[in-house]
Amino acid sequence: MLEIRELRLIVAIDEHGSLLRASRALGVAQSAVTRGLAAVEARLRGPLFERTGRGTLTTDLGRAVLADARDILDRMAGMERHLSEARGSQVRDLDIVAGSYLAESLALAAASRMMTLYPQVRLRLTSANWAEVARAVLEREAPLGLLDLRGFQGDPGLEAEALRPQPGLFVVRPGHPLTLVPRVTLTEIMAWPFVFIGRAPREVQAPLVKAREAAREAGALHPAFPALVHESPTVALGLVGSSDVVVAVTVSLAARALRQGEVVALPWRAPWVSIHPGILRLRGHRLGEAEQAFLDLLHSANLEGEREAQAICAELGLPSDCT
Repeated sequence: MLEIRELRLIVAIDEHGSLLRASRALGVAQSAVTRGLAAVEARLRGPLFERTGRGTLTTDLGRAVLADARDILDRMAGMERHLSEARGSQVRDLDIVAGSYLAESLALAAASRMMTLYPQVRLRLTSANWAEVARAVLEREAPLGLLDLRGFQGDPGLEAEALRPQPGLFVVRPGHPLTLVPRVTLTEIMAWPFVFIGRAPREVQAPLVKAREAAREAGALHPAFPALVHESPTVALGLVGSSDVVVAVTVSLAARALRQGEVVALPWRAPWVSIHPGILRLRGHRLGEAEQAFLDLLHSANLEGEREAQAICAELGLPSDCT
């Protein structure tokens, strides 16, 4: 007789197509998955999966076990739901993965409202490199992912929904030498220590690299580029007051610091200095109540963020193309 945890292991391997991805989904070490599968196969006296260079293939024996395993697990999940409802303490888990900037703006704004409106939903918000978001959704680590769509190459298994762009700015400390330059250029900005995320879309990287080369030809510049790599723009903002760094940040994330005079926006803008947020989900996957609620809250947060950015730009006299 197989135990419930063993049935979950078998189903996870079949759904994810490899022992490594199954271990990630189950939150255990790959060695534990390997040992658990070996023990089950020894008990059943036959292989459930064939190992290949690209993952696993389910055998006839494996398909026979899976036919009943899913039904048993569905019944167990149903019973757990009924028991939780009877106790009045049903808690559901919702995993969301978001890339830099969006994890600390749209995702957090939606999460704060979700906790109030749906107290029985336990949120797990993961901040990830842009490149990891699509993989996490594809491998069912999260039903929804947020990223800059300019860095998304597309995938037949995923649906992408574009949201309104989030304008970005370069900010420095009050009194920074760049604030004294009448018509500051990107070349002059790139000569200073720059703080940026580890990976950005090509549309953003290319102009920065070109300006950096122009700064090199012009003479003095900070030797390291970027001077600091960090995936959290709000952490980067904390460095501005105590150094001469330049930080690229969205208007919404810099709003409080701009209004309180802790940072100053440089009067230089270009259309590519922005985030183009998008929501990824599995193609054809029907969202549950909690997932749909979070999606709706993302839409609301996106619209409100756009209005706030417009207000801040007008209030502080930022460049006319700020929004």
